Amino acid sequence: MFCRRRWLGSGAIEPIQNESAQWLRVRILGVPSRSLEAASPEKHPLIDEFLPEHDFGATYEIGIQAPASLVYQRLLLCDFNAVWIVRALMMLRSGRQIRPNRVPGDLRQRLRGTGFVILAEIPNELVIGVAGRFWRPDGGRCLDLSAGDFAGFSRAGYAKVAWNFRLRAATPESTVLSTETRIKCFGRMARWKFRLYWAVVGPFSGLIRKAILKQVKGESEKLALGGTSL
Repeated sequence: MFCRRRWLGSGAIEPIQNESAQWLRVRILGVPSRSLEAASPEKHPLIDEFLPEHDFGATYEIGIQAPASLVYQRLLLCDFNAVWIVRALMMLRSGRQIRPNRVPGDLRQRLRGTGFVILAEIPNELVIGVAGRFWRPDGGRCLDLSAGDFAGFSRAGYAKVAWNFRLRAATPESTVLSTETRIKCFGRMARWKFRLYWAVVGPFSGLIRKAILKQVKGESEKLALGGTSL
């Protein structure tokens, strides 16, 4: 069901095929304005615009029996805290109980004030960014980070993460949803600390991402069959 792949360079993820008209809805928040051609999925994933070089990373994907447009809709409405394994692992880290998010609205609204910012979104890719000293018990996130700050962020002793969700229409009625995480560390000490942190947290981070993909899959396939959202 799941496939994990290490990122090997630009073009390692299969390009998304889609009608060009849909790409007129490009929304880029964290990089200077550029042509629609540069944002084309045939060129490279949007995550390349924000973190083309990185020190650590992982990619997971899942097949979903639902159209890409429906999958993207469910992704934007997804509450990551509704996944029990996400709450359990976050509780282990923070030492406090984590409840499902009660903030109304979509993912954009739920991320406000968390340190996570939406860097870019198009109908087939969503890119999220965060920076901080993640090896600290409190997560060390930079809560004042903006989308415009992300590309130029290079504070010594810190790291930044670009995290995407990307959709590829396998058929008109089925979709491959992938998620990639890239981490860039600034300074030898930050890289050493993150390496130790990632050795412990990396496998659990993978569990969280696979659980999120599975949640989106379940909700999308239920809707595709004529059901209601979970």
